[in-house]
Formats: sequence, C-alpha cells, structure tokens
Amino acid sequence: MRLRGFVKGAVVSLMALVLSSCVQKPAREMTILIRMMPAQERFFREHVIAGFEKERGCKINIATFTNEWDIERLLKLDAGKKKPEIGLVKTPFEMTRVLARKGLVKPLTDAVDSLRVDQDMAEYNALAAGLGSIDGRWYYIPRKLETRILFYRKSMVTDAVAKLPAHKSRINAELKKENGYGLPAGYALEEDPNEWDLYDLYVACAVWAGEEYGGVKMGRMGRRGARYGGTALGLVDRALQLGASKEDVLRLNGERMAEMFLWERVFVRDGLYNPGMWNDPWTGSHIYNAIKDGKVFAADMQQIDCFLIHGWAEDAAMPTYLPDTSDMGLALMPKAVSFRLGKDGKPVFEGTRAISTGGWWWGIPAAGANDELAYELARFITNKANQAEEVTRFGMLPVRKDLIANLPATFQYGWVGDIFRTSVAQLKTNELTTVPLVEQYSLVGKNLVEAWYKLCVEYDEAKEGPMTPAVMQKRLTSDFLDEQKEILGAEFPQP
Repeated sequence: MRLRGFVKGAVVSLMALVLSSCVQKPAREMTILIRMMPAQERFFREHVIAGFEKERGCKINIATFTNEWDIERLLKLDAGKKKPEIGLVKTPFEMTRVLARKGLVKPLTDAVDSLRVDQDMAEYNALAAGLGSIDGRWYYIPRKLETRILFYRKSMVTDAVAKLPAHKSRINAELKKENGYGLPAGYALEEDPNEWDLYDLYVACAVWAGEEYGGVKMGRMGRRGARYGGTALGLVDRALQLGASKEDVLRLNGERMAEMFLWERVFVRDGLYNPGMWNDPWTGSHIYNAIKDGKVFAADMQQIDCFLIHGWAEDAAMPTYLPDTSDMGLALMPKAVSFRLGKDGKPVFEGTRAISTGGWWWGIPAAGANDELAYELARFITNKANQAEEVTRFGMLPVRKDLIANLPATFQYGWVGDIFRTSVAQLKTNELTTVPLVEQYSLVGKNLVEAWYKLCVEYDEAKEGPMTPAVMQKRLTSDFLDEQKEILGAEFPQP
C-alpha cells in the first residue's frame, strides 16, 4: 500500500509538472507587417487576427509601415536580430520582385510542402496567383487585386458642363499659349466622364479652378503627391497610358515620358491640381478629407478608396466623406492623348485607358519567425469566409475563384455594384499591364517622384524659361538620367 501510494503520488507530481510546464510555455508568437486604412485595420485586428489567435492558440503582433519603400529596411533590421520577429509581410505588387530578388522573402515551398502549396494556390484566380509567382516559383499568397478608376462628384461634372461656355474663351486662350493651338478642333465636353480623355479632364478642372465654390477659387483635382510609392504609381500609370513601354519608363527621358511630365506640369502650372498635393503632401487619406471639405471634385482612386469615401450609413466606424452619397460618380480612367496638337487641332498621338494592375500579396520573410504559422495565417486571412467579409465591408476585389464567380450576382445593384463594375471593367481594359518588374523599381519610383517635384511642381518659368516638350526631355536627361542609370546598372535598357 505504501509503494502504491508512493507511485500514485509520483504520477500526480509528474502530471502537475507537465501541466505546469504547458501553462508556462509561451504561445506561438510572431509579428506581421502591414499597411491598411484605419477602419480596415480595426476590423482586421478585432475579427480576422483575433479569430486566428483563438483557433490556433497563438499570439500575433501587428506592426505597420507608412511607406512601402520602408519594407526592405524593416525586413533587413528584423533579419539582423538574434530572434527575428516578423513572420508575414503584406506586400504591394511593386515591391514583390524587389523583396524576392534581394532574398528578403522566401519561396512558399521553402516554408511548407510543395504539394500543399500547389493545391492551395489552385483556389486563387490565375492572374492573382500568377502575379505572385517569380521565375516559376510561388513566392506570395494573393490578398487582393487593385487598380485605379476615376472618382468624381456627379453634381460638379454637371456644373462644369453647364458653366463651360462662360469659361471657354479663357481656357482656349490659355491653352493656345501652351500648345500653340488652343482647345482641340471641334471640342465638346461630354457629360459622361467614361467618354473623357485628358483634354476633357483638363477642361472640367479648368472650369472648377475658375469658379468660386464656398467662396474660394482653387484647384479641385486630387492625386497623391507625397514622396512615396502611391505617387510614383500614378506617374507610371499615366506614362503607360500615353504609350510608354516598361523600357521607356526605365529609360526615363524618352518622348512618351516627357509627354507625361509635360501634362503634369500643365496641371500644376494652370492651377488645376489642389496645391495640398505637394504642400501637405497628400496620400490617399488626405484626398478623402479634401473631398469632405469640398476641396476636391475628382481624383484617381482605388476601389477600396471609393468604399471608404462613400462610407456605410449603418457603421459609425465608416462615416461618409461626401455631402451627399448619391453624388459619387465612377468612371474608367480618361483616355490618354498627347498634350501637343497638330496643325489640324488633333492630338499628335493617342494612348489608351489602360493602367497597371497591381494589388497586395502575403510574403514570408527569409528570416521568418515561424514559417508554418505564417503560411497558415495567410491562408486563414484569405479563406472564403474572411475574404467575403472584407470584400463586402471594404470593396476589395477578391482573389479567390469561388468569390469571383459570384461577384456579379452578389453586387449587382447600387453604389457597391457601381464600384465593382467599374473596377472590373478597368481591370479588363488593363489586360496584363503592370509596372516594370525590376528589382530596383522602388528606387526608380523615388527618382520619378523627385523629377515630378523639380520639373512639375517647383519649376520656375520666370527664371528657367517656358516648359516645352523639348525642354522637358532635355531636363530629364540632364537632371535625372545619371541617377536612373546608377540605380539600374546593368538593368538599364539599351536602345
């Protein structure tokens, strides 16, 4: 009996020790690096991440970045730690190749079994999955596709059309000084922005800039202007629309690139852009507030931007930025045409409405804190239930086949349907257009933004002379080409 009691006591003590060690053992823990709009991040933390922590018995910390160009620096800092903490990074398309080719993220098949990866990736849209593949290997799990469309206030477009006759001679005279002709031959401003080209956008903005709204005259067109990737993307997109190839973007100083910067200079010089773009300077959320304050009537926006601008009446966390939600209009990007006109009054060349297709993907850092947990989290975030909820709440373009198949029927009506229909139409217009897929893209983007500031925003014609296509091309060459060549090295395109 004494021996039995001793054994029993020993077993109880051993079990207590085991249980104690289990209680004291820290949960699986890692950090994910993200950037999201405040309302979406709140939902992401409180619902998606909290659900994963509860289901998997782990702890997920969230770190944020402001500028996508900082991702590389943050991953390098984390990799230098004795115990790296970042296990998953939300990556914009422009940075996917940069991180992979610099060895800062690993192929998914280095994290989990390749058969499992192949099976899982089959659940995603072929385009979304394919854009996350590099050199034939899966590097990223897709989160969402993105493109930009034209947001505008319907009432203000109606106002511009109605008031154009009072401004037409002024606008024509201003343009004649700049392009040698004036308004294009037979010009008329269409009521539907889906039919607009860049001259139509110019004219509508010129009317708004010449009218007092709220007792103030100012430029009412909004675009991103901060020194970050969003501004660079806007410049690249316009260049692609004007017919620049990806090699032209990298060469920087060609005719189509000069034409893009010339259009930008015209919008700045003629007071069509809201000066907050470079004075504040603006990211997406700044544009939301400018719309709310009546300072912006049109802007290039992504579909999630449009959701957040419109807001949900029944959700206090997503208030509208519009004086009247029914005033939100959406259109394809204006067709690009040259600023230069021929003797016949027609653009020297025409471009397209196609801009880049991009989005966001989940990548696992090469020095990842917990590869399998990171992979499981990326899959959890993009499972059908979670992605459907985010699509519904925030207007994300889904990447799952089972959601894309039901998209038209689910969002057929109302303002939500308008956002999806316009965004899908723009994606179809884009086809497979993307930004240049080079390792140095982030630095190329920085150089483009600096050129925009110097040659479009800060250029003083009183001191430096008129900005013409030839001058623009010359200044791109003299002021920025050497930097471009240094950035790209052997990747700089040869003639």
